[in-house]
Amino acid sequence: MFGPPHILQCEVTLSDIQGNISSSSGDLLQLAFSTQILTNQKHQLSADNITTAAQIANTLLKSAKITQDIAVAAVTTISQLLNASEESTQERDAVQSLTETLEKFSLDQHNHVSLVVQPNLAVQSVQVPSDTVGIQFTALTGSSGNFVADRINLNINTSELIADKGGSTDVQIVIKFPPVLRSKNTNHSIGFVLYQNDRFFRSRAFRASLGTSRRVISANLGQVSGLHVEMLFKPTTVPNASLYDFACVWWNYTLKDWSTFGCSKVNHSEDGLRCFCNHTTNFAVL
Repeated sequence: MFGPPHILQCEVTLSDIQGNISSSSGDLLQLAFSTQILTNQKHQLSADNITTAAQIANTLLKSAKITQDIAVAAVTTISQLLNASEESTQERDAVQSLTETLEKFSLDQHNHVSLVVQPNLAVQSVQVPSDTVGIQFTALTGSSGNFVADRINLNINTSELIADKGGSTDVQIVIKFPPVLRSKNTNHSIGFVLYQNDRFFRSRAFRASLGTSRRVISANLGQVSGLHVEMLFKPTTVPNASLYDFACVWWNYTLKDWSTFGCSKVNHSEDGLRCFCNHTTNFAVL
C-alpha cells in the first residue's frame, strides 16, 4: 500500500531547503519530504550534499514542531545517507552532531514516536517502570539484510542477555539497571539507535579491511552511572578470511574515535562476539 504522493519542485536544492528551515519559512513537513527525495540516489550523495542533508536532518529532529511524519522523513534521509560511499562521508562534524542528536531523539517520547525503522537505521524509544531490572534490544537478521520493524524486538524486564540459539540475530544489547535506579519511584526513558554500518563513525586510529563495515548500536539512559551493558554482535562474513581477534569499543566524542576504555570482551563463541561495558553510548566490534 502506497502513501500519498509528495511533490518536489525540480529546481529546489538541499541548500535551498536548509535556508528555508533556518529562516523558519516553508512547510516543515514538505521540506522534510523534499530532503528525503533529494537524498534517495546514492550516486548523487557528494560530500557537500551529505553535509547539508545531515544538517537539515539534525534541525528537523531538534524541532519543537516535529511530528511523526517529519520524524520518519528525517530518519529515512539519514538511512539513505548511510548508503553513501566511504569517500563521501569523510566530513566529520555534521554527521557527528547528527549521531548525538539521534541519541537525544531516541530518549524522547513526545508525539508517541516510539519506533522508526528504515533499511539502514532503527530508532527505538521506550519507557519502563522503576522496578525494571533490565531491558534487552534485539535486531534479527532480515532476508534482505535491511532492518525491518517486525524484526526489532524488546524484552523490557530481563536481568541477563538471552542469546538466540537459532543464529538469526544480528545485534543484541541488554542494559542491567543498578539497585539505586530501581529504588526511584519514576519511569525511565531509554533510547536505542542501530546503524547498518559505521559510515558516521570515521576512525583515524582504526582502518577497516577493504569492503568491510560493522553495525553500530547506541544505547542511551541519560546520565546514569553504575550500569552493566552486555552486547552480542554477529560477525560480518568476509570471503577468504577468518576471524582471529576482535575489540569491543565505544565512540568517544571528545577524541572523535573509538575507545576500549570501560569495555571488555568474551572470546568468540557460537552465539557471536560478546562484549561488556560499564556505560551507555555508541558501541561496535572492531
